[in-house]
Amino acid sequence: MTVSSVLPSGTVTFLFTDVEGSTRLWAADKEAMSASLLVHDSILRGAIEGNGGYVFTTAGDSFAAAFGRASDAVRAATESQRALTDAVWPGPALKVRMGLHLGEAEERGGDYFGPVVNTAARVEAAGHGGQVLITDAVRTAAGVTEVTDLGMRTLRDVAEPMRLFQLGAGTFAALRVVDPSLSNLPVRPTRLIGRETELGRIRALLGESRLVTVTAVGGSGKTRLAIAVGEAELPHHRGGVWFVDLTAVSNGTDVPSAIANGLGLNLSTGDQTTQILTFLADKHALVILDNCEHLIDETAAFVDAFLTTKSPTKILATSREAFDIDGERVIVLGSLATDSADSPAVQLFVDQATAVHPEFALTDTNTATVSAICARLDGMPLAIELAAARITVMNPDELLAGLDNRFQLLSGGRRRSRQRTLEATLDWSYDLLTTEEQRVLRALGVFVDGFDLDAVAAVTQLDRRHATGHVETLQAKSLVVRADKGKATRFRLLETVKAYAEDRLINTGEAEETRDRHLAHFHTLAMADGRRVMGSLDVGLRLRHDCPNITTAYEWAAQHNQWITAGELLTASQAGYFLDVRLVEHDTMLGRAESHADVLDADLAGCVTTQKWATSVLLNKWAECAALVTKLNASPLAAFRSIGASVNAWMAAPVAPANVDHFLALAQTELDRDDTTHAGPSDVHLSAPLFSFYAPQFAALLTGDFQQASDVYRRAMSLPSHVMRDYFVVDMTVNAAMAEVLLGRPEAALAVVAKLDDYDLPFMDGTDVRALAHLALGDITSATEHIRKHAKRAATGRYPGESNDAMLLLAALAHRVGDGDAARQFMLDAGNGRSPATNGLARHLAAQLDIVDEYAANTNVLLQPRNPDGSRGATRSLNALRTELARRGWDETNVFQ
Repeated sequence: MTVSSVLPSGTVTFLFTDVEGSTRLWAADKEAMSASLLVHDSILRGAIEGNGGYVFTTAGDSFAAAFGRASDAVRAATESQRALTDAVWPGPALKVRMGLHLGEAEERGGDYFGPVVNTAARVEAAGHGGQVLITDAVRTAAGVTEVTDLGMRTLRDVAEPMRLFQLGAGTFAALRVVDPSLSNLPVRPTRLIGRETELGRIRALLGESRLVTVTAVGGSGKTRLAIAVGEAELPHHRGGVWFVDLTAVSNGTDVPSAIANGLGLNLSTGDQTTQILTFLADKHALVILDNCEHLIDETAAFVDAFLTTKSPTKILATSREAFDIDGERVIVLGSLATDSADSPAVQLFVDQATAVHPEFALTDTNTATVSAICARLDGMPLAIELAAARITVMNPDELLAGLDNRFQLLSGGRRRSRQRTLEATLDWSYDLLTTEEQRVLRALGVFVDGFDLDAVAAVTQLDRRHATGHVETLQAKSLVVRADKGKATRFRLLETVKAYAEDRLINTGEAEETRDRHLAHFHTLAMADGRRVMGSLDVGLRLRHDCPNITTAYEWAAQHNQWITAGELLTASQAGYFLDVRLVEHDTMLGRAESHADVLDADLAGCVTTQKWATSVLLNKWAECAALVTKLNASPLAAFRSIGASVNAWMAAPVAPANVDHFLALAQTELDRDDTTHAGPSDVHLSAPLFSFYAPQFAALLTGDFQQASDVYRRAMSLPSHVMRDYFVVDMTVNAAMAEVLLGRPEAALAVVAKLDDYDLPFMDGTDVRALAHLALGDITSATEHIRKHAKRAATGRYPGESNDAMLLLAALAHRVGDGDAARQFMLDAGNGRSPATNGLARHLAAQLDIVDEYAANTNVLLQPRNPDGSRGATRSLNALRTELARRGWDETNVFQ
């Protein structure tokens, strides 16, 4: 059979292929790789066309082909894999992964479009070299029987899970399916059109250079292209692909912390850039720095420092200007072609127009007009999208006339013509809004990294129904985009539209009043549970996606010396920063608030100091912890002095347990005075007892009195419900569940830790307790899966102490299956800075393994300030964990290297 002269249409089966490890192979020997690729291309094209297929895309070493029959596509994949296995390679032997899917697709100009095409590509990306994956639809249509059922899997950018099958025999690593430990890439709102050449060029340059910068004027589609590159490159970067959006960063000194947040890295005291570079030192990752132009000098300084290292990580940056540093490769993103009905610009217009008006179609009478519209818009994606969104109220002729009226103002020179084209398009779109819609759009410019409908109502002083209506209208006109996070319905402005809205907000003199309303809204939300000694978990869950807005509101309050409001906003929303793992950011702001304690009342100053202590603990800033406790002990309010004494008891428990009772007695003495000395609106008089419960629970875990640890938690549960919604209670819950495990009551442990199931906690989620409970129940399979999940997350190095916890879980597993030698080594490789619950496990397990003295001596070494293994042994445990997971094959795509 030969390739058909008629392109497949209707229900089409798509075959996507890609060479595994091609970037590394090109870097190793370009000539040898080029020679092998000639063999590869000949085999693939021969098998595809020999079975009636049509190759519609080749990018680098990838093929995309369409078949009229599923059986032909399956035959082509099978024959090509067999030929690749038997081939004589002049260079490196190439392993190719393949994916097949079928469905209805649209063919235009020899190319195919539609969700089925994207899904087929995602199926291919999930596999490994030598593996052929097919969907259930292909299996059924082709009548294939010799397959391995791989189960329901979630593919990136594919809404519903799909059942995948492996065609033929062979054993391969776990599928590359959606995994938050490998990427935080946002979903592209629309498909990529007309940038295939640039996509291929960027990927090729990333194979040769550690820094590639995409430059273009705003609205050219830099971000969308960068995300598409990240999606394509994800299978080739074992350390994952990490997206860092710098849009919301206003201060250049915050660039390192923004990058750390994007990487999921918690920074400690010291040079932030150095910590990030150390984190990336051995990771084969791709980091995308998006929207760098307003922080170009500070971002360039970071990138320049990165290039001096030998890290295998690559950086892809987008900016309106290049960094202009050695080692940078620059791609200038041009306009989309507008020269025909099949041009990318016209395709984009049609895509956007049909999204809002499904009946719209290109016809013989409107094609020339649509082409003219795209040409007048210089082929700029954002400008085209804004114009196409008006198709619901204007026909193409009216759209073109509207552009003529606006764009004649731009005649007489090409200087900044593309930027002026965008500005004129935004002006034109803005002028077509009603007066009230314009006011709403201006107000939306105050938000950072998105907003919900309640926030819109607050800053615009509209009721929610009218606010919703305006957002829907602006979304239909492509000025607002949907940007949900989890189950939360959210919206945002594109970076260029946000800048435009902010300019209009300032020009109309409305900026200050709108920012005041923005501050008032988030202050009200944060204070829903009143002043809190530690953040309310309910408030944190409500605000976790609005931390950038809270930071902006805090800065506005601070600039106007509203330190009472700033302090309340910050302390009440603490749990949101913890849940969103923005510890360094929160710690920095608490430090600024603390420095203005003289203008805070004593009650609020105590809240700030207490929370600063809590973040310092998580960040392992132990010297600072001690200084903060000293401040608490000197508070004019007895309740805060009680907290200080309780914290002293907590800190004494692992190093001087004999002092615990003394400090707890002091805490009670101070607490007894509270009725007469406390004069403030916070819940300190209620929360102070919580600290006095937390310290003895921790001490009981360390000393092996697990029943006491369980009893303390039960007594704490009798505290007012207002207090028991405190984020601090998460620690106590995990501690109590751990105590139940160590008491031999695994069912009770699972019941206690289930209290956390309603919260989407990024860490301290009880995975460790669940693993140990299942071990105790004899369910080794379930326990091992929990340990694998916990260890994989810990091995990214994103959360303080988790690698130490993971080593203890591995020790417990080894002990349970009878491998005492391995268990003892895991114990000794574990560092000492860990979650409170596993401190009790560590001493209990050391006793079971008969290494109490050796473990204690090892711990004393790790506690020394100058130990060579990092903060409390973190470096050693992280390296040991990664080595063990690689040995077990649990690292899957080896994300740790």
